Amino acid sequence: MSRTEKIQQYLEERFLVEFGGDLDADTDLFKAGVIDSFGYIQLMNFLEDEFAFQMDEADILTDVFVSLSSIDDFVARKLAEPNPR
Repeated sequence: MSRTEKIQQYLEERFLVEFGGDLDADTDLFKAGVIDSFGYIQLMNFLEDEFAFQMDEADILTDVFVSLSSIDDFVARKLAEPNPR
């Protein structure tokens, strides 16, 4: 399963949504009512655990990941760092 598929599967299972209908990879998940602040924290914890990297304060304060594609892009950048954990 690809990185994107893992993230999508988590979002679909955790937030009971399905991509492909009203939601696509660029849908703002906050505006669509899929994720709230508590769900966002859970998502960040999932990403750290699943992809074995640690988020720092700059990650949390600089970027707010609102769509599947922005989440996937962020994970790709973190994984490309020399020491993601």
